Amino acid sequence: MSISFGRVSRRSFLSGTAAVAAALARRQGWAVAPSSGAVGSSRYVLHFARPAATWPDALPVGNGRLGAMVFGDPASDRVQLNEESIWDGERRDRNNPRAGEAVPKIRELLFAGKVAEAEKLAAADMLSVPQRMPCYQTLGDLRLDFAAGGLTPDAKVEDYRLELNLDSAIATTSFLHEGTNYVREVFSSAPDQVIVVRMTATGPGKIGFAARMDRPAHFTTSSNGSDRLVLAGEAIPVNDNPGQSVKENPVGIRFHSELLAVAPGGSVTSDAGVLKVANATAVTLLIDCATSYRYPAGLDAMQAAVDRNLKAASARTYEELKARHVVDHQRYFRRAEIRLGEDAKAATPTDQRVQHIKDGGEDVTLLPIYFQFGRYMLISSSRPGTLAANLQGIWNESVDPPWGSKYTININTEMNYWLAERANLADCHLPMFDLQDATRAPGAVTAKKYYGARGMVVHHNTDIWGDSGPIDGLGGGIWAMGAAWMSMHPWAHYEYGGDVGFLRTRAYPLLRENAMFLLDYLTAAPEGTPYAGKLVTGPSCSPENKYKLADGKAFNLCMGPTMDISITRAVLTRLVKAAELLGNPAEDAELVARAKAAMAKLPEFRVTHDGRLQEWPEDYVDNEPGHRHISHLWGLYPDDQITLRGTPELAKAARATLDKRLAAGGGSTGWSRSWIINCMARLEDGEAAYENVLQLFRQSTRHNLFDVCGLKENSPFQIDGNLGGPSGLVEMLLQSHAGVVRLLPALPKAWPDGSFRGLRARGGLEIDLEWRNGKATKATLRASQDAEIRFAAPAGQKVASMTVGDKHVPVVQGADGTFAATLKRGAGYSLSFG
Repeated sequence: MSISFGRVSRRSFLSGTAAVAAALARRQGWAVAPSSGAVGSSRYVLHFARPAATWPDALPVGNGRLGAMVFGDPASDRVQLNEESIWDGERRDRNNPRAGEAVPKIRELLFAGKVAEAEKLAAADMLSVPQRMPCYQTLGDLRLDFAAGGLTPDAKVEDYRLELNLDSAIATTSFLHEGTNYVREVFSSAPDQVIVVRMTATGPGKIGFAARMDRPAHFTTSSNGSDRLVLAGEAIPVNDNPGQSVKENPVGIRFHSELLAVAPGGSVTSDAGVLKVANATAVTLLIDCATSYRYPAGLDAMQAAVDRNLKAASARTYEELKARHVVDHQRYFRRAEIRLGEDAKAATPTDQRVQHIKDGGEDVTLLPIYFQFGRYMLISSSRPGTLAANLQGIWNESVDPPWGSKYTININTEMNYWLAERANLADCHLPMFDLQDATRAPGAVTAKKYYGARGMVVHHNTDIWGDSGPIDGLGGGIWAMGAAWMSMHPWAHYEYGGDVGFLRTRAYPLLRENAMFLLDYLTAAPEGTPYAGKLVTGPSCSPENKYKLADGKAFNLCMGPTMDISITRAVLTRLVKAAELLGNPAEDAELVARAKAAMAKLPEFRVTHDGRLQEWPEDYVDNEPGHRHISHLWGLYPDDQITLRGTPELAKAARATLDKRLAAGGGSTGWSRSWIINCMARLEDGEAAYENVLQLFRQSTRHNLFDVCGLKENSPFQIDGNLGGPSGLVEMLLQSHAGVVRLLPALPKAWPDGSFRGLRARGGLEIDLEWRNGKATKATLRASQDAEIRFAAPAGQKVASMTVGDKHVPVVQGADGTFAATLKRGAGYSLSFG
């Protein structure tokens, strides 16, 4: 394929499509915020002057359930397909039958300092059987060969452009070949529940191609009539517990997918799994998939579901399909944005902009696009009613993906949802709560069998069936805090939105189940141990990290690692607070009393001999000083047990931890660097936060903005860094923790002018703010509930005035520089600064 990388023309929506979109928005009553220009002329576009060479370079589209990766090759294109519920394996009791007897012995060994013996027993008697957890698999690939239409690999193509418009959620390939303009658009529609591939040409009858569908393993392909392809199969495990005696059963989720081709004026034929289109000017391909996870009744039910969707979608014009999709997407996407000045580099291909940063440069105006790319990916992989975003969101090309592309809940799944509340995507948070609900029943069984405890427990991974046992190995698996950490998310949803009904029916039950477990799980440390007389967790670990003993040997397991104690304190504290908000339910009086008593017996934070926050119960030597996990800083971020003003010495120790971890090579994955950005922002060091943003791009961001889990260009894609990094950008501009809403708390010098719109703070607030020359100039607050909020103006500034409508609201600045205001639901408030 010969491609000319000359001037690239921009293409916008058809005026008819824009009109349909506007009419649909009015009809549905959706409040779609105004964009920077007309529909389709978004500032938030990724674009490239060449096709994607490999899967990690392609561009993602998704509707929460159905995902696709778009490559954009003019001659031989590939659209990689996903459906969120295609997992290998099955619902299965993997609890180790020896665990209940082993756990007390392991605790005794750890308290006695016999760590090697404890780890040997834990590895044999605590890890799940089978040890491997099911994984998420690809649906497969749509492969398009355009040789029949004259587009061969050696054809000369000009004005090539591959783009992803984040505002419309459409990936577009456009190019010129022998005087004909070709445009291909791909999107995944939530209203119509299909993936849409649209091809047009300016010359009549210029489109011809052959289409096939396949996947790496366990599938069949066929034709269904003259205009359909079928890809069906079962997600059988392909990497089944190597080296382990107990294997998975050779079963998995069954799936049935179909492609329907609509080509008015052209010819469409399909035979033996090959669909051919000839002499067409415009073609629309519609793709859907149904699985036995959603349709357990079997193949007939799956086929009927797919047929309904394809028939309904094909009854609409392409313009209507596109308009319905755009309006639906924009009602999420246009709620919030960050601007850091006019983008003078908008015409520069995205890969070149990223490379400029990798080469040591800066590109501040790329950061708002990166922020919106994170929001786009969350919208596209986590919609109400869909499954939660896994390690890769919904985008995965493999039947044996890295780390199983499952739910890793010792940081990764939680990081996926840090962005949701603060970036005005609270409804995209709901699938995570559904995942937690799925773990409740399995978690109750594991809690009882392993620990003799009430409530629920989930270790460091789970799957779509809510598996709760410890898997993989000692470093990650023997850690019983996954569900407890996740229970902080529905609590945060309540804090941001103030919905007492949600607190009562969703958040409080999860807090309650986890508190019940933790209170039974906690063990009194005996005399002669580091936390003698205190209540500690264990057997446990500081996730995936090791410490060294005096003899130089490294171990994972201990009793009472700092992260565990921090999470336990947070769960019990929120349980007590939630019970108060709900009128102290009489049936939970004993539970709340136990929680209060236990909180008083939890160990306090400790500082190491060299000034760092202590990670383990003793001041051990780090086995890996630059380890990617910073689990012991959980109390700094995402929680607020450590703050600059409330616990200054601990904040200092947290900063020393970050500095020494970074000096030793920390932040070696995208998610790890993203966590560091958020921590630096919490410490209100804008320069350090921004430097780590740059390092996130230089070390762990691909040229299409995909996060990579490692320092090498070919490291696997994970979505967590793509969502944790943008969360850090918000944290630099707006914070709401420890009872105070802070405006521009960590603004770096590199962002002297800018604004944000639609960011959210705890207490039911939505905030817009502008700043010039590093100083806030005005802000607007919109309250969704009655609340008294304490605010902190940017450093060196104060609030000069506050108004609601034309009414002046008195502002009294406190000695600490904060001021309190009583806000009324539905009111809008304007602030000016001095």
